[in-house]
Amino acid sequence: MRQVRHHFGDQDREAFGKSLGVSRASLAYYERGERTPDANVLSRYRTDLGVSLEWLLTGAGEMFADTSAVPSGPSFHTIRPDLFREVGRLVAKLHKAEGITLPPDALFDEQSSAYNALIERAEDPSDVDELSSLLPWLETRLKRQLSAAKAEPGAGKRGA
Repeated sequence: MRQVRHHFGDQDREAFGKSLGVSRASLAYYERGERTPDANVLSRYRTDLGVSLEWLLTGAGEMFADTSAVPSGPSFHTIRPDLFREVGRLVAKLHKAEGITLPPDALFDEQSSAYNALIERAEDPSDVDELSSLLPWLETRLKRQLSAAKAEPGAGKRGA
């Protein structure tokens, strides 16, 4: 289920869950595999997003039932290594400040999501100056997300 949200641009759980008629917490449980979604939720994935139920339930086949009618995902841009590193340092710094230690893969996932958020926020993702000017916005956004994640029971973001 996490892969579906990722396909649609890594919207935050609140907005994505709302579009499917489920709470942020429920979506988090489903994505972590801690709970099984009911038939209504599975139906919304199929009818609203075009996700193949076979893929959703078993992982077999294609993610989308009709690949010719797949709703578009995010647009892709070439990763700027210097900016990606800077975002990575910011993510690591903020996690350290909150006393959160993540495994390397999870930290990389957080870095990638933050980088994508920065790119999506920019009017011109190829403008390095604009991207750099958005770093304070990204820092504020990440701080809010970390605070919310620490407050959410079962979020897995434990102190070191």
